[in-house]
Amino acid sequence: MDDRNDTGSQLQRKQTLAEKLSRSLREAIVSGDIEPGTVLTEVPLAQLVGSSRVPVRSALQDLMAEGLIHRAGAHGYIVGPSGVEPIRVPLAQSLARLSILHEPRINFAWQTLYDDVEQKVVHRSFFGRTRINEHELARRYGVGRTVARDVLSRLETLGMIEKDEASRWSVVPLDERRILELYELREHLEPAALAGALERLTSDEISAMTARLADGASRYPEISAAEMYDLEVDLHVTCVQRTNNRELAKALQRTHCLLTLSKHTVGTKVEKLPREAFFDEHAAVFAAIKLGDPDKTEEAMRTHIRSSVAGVVARAEMVRLEGTTEPASFFG
Repeated sequence: MDDRNDTGSQLQRKQTLAEKLSRSLREAIVSGDIEPGTVLTEVPLAQLVGSSRVPVRSALQDLMAEGLIHRAGAHGYIVGPSGVEPIRVPLAQSLARLSILHEPRINFAWQTLYDDVEQKVVHRSFFGRTRINEHELARRYGVGRTVARDVLSRLETLGMIEKDEASRWSVVPLDERRILELYELREHLEPAALAGALERLTSDEISAMTARLADGASRYPEISAAEMYDLEVDLHVTCVQRTNNRELAKALQRTHCLLTLSKHTVGTKVEKLPREAFFDEHAAVFAAIKLGDPDKTEEAMRTHIRSSVAGVVARAEMVRLEGTTEPASFFG
């Protein structure tokens, strides 16, 4: 009886995922977030959403029945009607805005170890370039090489590590020069990206983010670094990544390592400030967004980014002055 109940629960769970995946893909195709010609194949899509092929196949068949995609090969589909020229780009890039990928419901295999690895990599980045051994990383956490590679690929997307010509991974140093260069990039691109996202942000979303920000400000300094990071993500990731310029969104992903710097240092490696200015600065940006004014939105965002530079440089220097690196068997 128990086995039958377990099997039934698993089937129901898979069907629920199929329905949600179908909805998420449908919305992205209709809105244009997934371009005509995008190639969808079962195995890579299943890996991306952390599931078996069964719910993925079901979702794709639903979309094909609706005429939103057409079959291309035994396990592949192309977005749009028959005859559309295929677009050959990485699936993770094509589906970057797929809503289901940002729902906490999905339990990716790599997520169970990602935060711990990220913390170690961020701290190590203050002390110069260091090699990462993919095999040792997998062995350290008792996972397969594919899972370890998924973790490293995520870190690479966020600008924390990179791979050389020989496919060897290494931590990218987060020294003062790089911090300043990344902030210069953000100052040029983020305000424009946010202004280009205004039509894609709903008043309900901005109200919810503003409420979370006000709640965090009211509890500071008792608010955790993880909660502060989530507030940063609201503005600098969720809002900015809604821009209608995909190249801007992609370029800005490599600056996200600056957000993780504070996530893994404030309140642990570095004491919290008596007052955190970003609460008021974020509130000013959200106020401009609510007005729907691109110029005021850009100005408020640019002001916030410029005022953040000195604090982040100082935090990184304080960690370096501590003089110890994060120990891990997969470094070096």
